[in-house]
Amino acid sequence: MQQALLDAITRFAETSDEVIALILIGSQARADRKADAFSDIDLIMVVKDAKPFIRSDSWLNEIGGFHISFTEPTVDGQTERRVLFDGAQDVDFVIMDEDAAMLALRQGDAAGILGQGYRVLVDKRRVALPERAPGTAFAPAAEAEFLNTVHDFWYHTVWTAKKLLRGELWAAKFCADGYMKWKLLWMIQQHERAVRKTGGDTWYAGRFIDFWAADDIRSDLKNTFAHYDRADIAAALQETTKLFRRLAREVAQAQGFAYPSHADDYATAWVLEQLESLSAKKGGSL
Repeated sequence: MQQALLDAITRFAETSDEVIALILIGSQARADRKADAFSDIDLIMVVKDAKPFIRSDSWLNEIGGFHISFTEPTVDGQTERRVLFDGAQDVDFVIMDEDAAMLALRQGDAAGILGQGYRVLVDKRRVALPERAPGTAFAPAAEAEFLNTVHDFWYHTVWTAKKLLRGELWAAKFCADGYMKWKLLWMIQQHERAVRKTGGDTWYAGRFIDFWAADDIRSDLKNTFAHYDRADIAAALQETTKLFRRLAREVAQAQGFAYPSHADDYATAWVLEQLESLSAKKGGSL
């Protein structure tokens, strides 16, 4: 079914005077972690003028039946149209003007997107694409970035606790299970490469973490996410800090960094004191 949809998209690109190139990226084009029945189709579509493709979804009718369509920005500042076709098949079109695409290629900005593998489906201008280089080269964090991330994490530990103390459960949970988890993920990725040194790809945004992360990390992650409940958020916050602390200390040791113990100790002591005090006031239950 996915191939039939991809064929329909390719035919549209081949016959449209507005489309210059169509490039398949993501799991459909990778040699490792290949696509399965639940994988989406990720495409870069280079066009003469991106505005009509971004502002309207009428062009999708030339491809096939679709049910949901919306746009959102990509991490590199482009715009993608995300579409759900018949059979709940999802396609992400990264839509780029020809000038923007050529600039990205000249400056090397496209290498990160194409580096994990790609397949050219349509190329009307013989676009010069970079060599395929599967795998993402790992650049270990410098000490300044490491220290900033650790301080950021401990600052938001206190921030989250304050929201709990005020009864702002939405804000507390959003930070504990959102912002702080991004910092935890960053540290897990650093740990995977700097401490375990597996050489594997840690992907993006936690993709496939259930396959590449160490067993003990995945086990500890089970208790780091909370229900919408004050006591559960407090417990998950403490489990999150325990895991982050262990990984950060091991990364610091492996990289020869100075671990900011004072930030850790101060934030941890303040949070525990405040939460214990609140628990006591409520008769032993947050």
